[in-house]
Amino acid sequence: MKRFEFLKNTADIAVRVYGGSLKELFTSAALAMFSVVVAKKANRQKAPLKEVTISKKEETLEGLLKSWLDELLFHFSSDKLILHRIKSLDIEEFELGSKVLLESFDDAYFEHKGNIKAVAYRGLRVELIRSRWQAYIIFDV
Repeated sequence: MKRFEFLKNTADIAVRVYGGSLKELFTSAALAMFSVVVAKKANRQKAPLKEVTISKKEETLEGLLKSWLDELLFHFSSDKLILHRIKSLDIEEFELGSKVLLESFDDAYFEHKGNIKAVAYRGLRVELIRSRWQAYIIFDV
């Protein structure tokens, strides 16, 4: 089962992400976003990790997804920290609580592929289609 697919878009990057649950959907969205900015070149033994707690509350699922991705993007943009693993991710109604492990970008192990300036609100959709969650996201590059 695919987690995400990139779609044709004129100037920015559009992606459709999938999940059997909201947790899977938000995980797929994070993986898709990081696949735009970095590619792994090699494994490193015992990478230094930073645990970060993320808590968000919004009025819509779209707002919650955008806040989640914005927080992860902030850590990459400001501190060059890459998502290593999601330890926990709980979503209830329009609230999210998570613990993520981030690792520092090191060009010996990662290739910098591009920059995302922002997660766009325009076109952002989260839908339940035939018991499977889908989201459409545009990344401003």
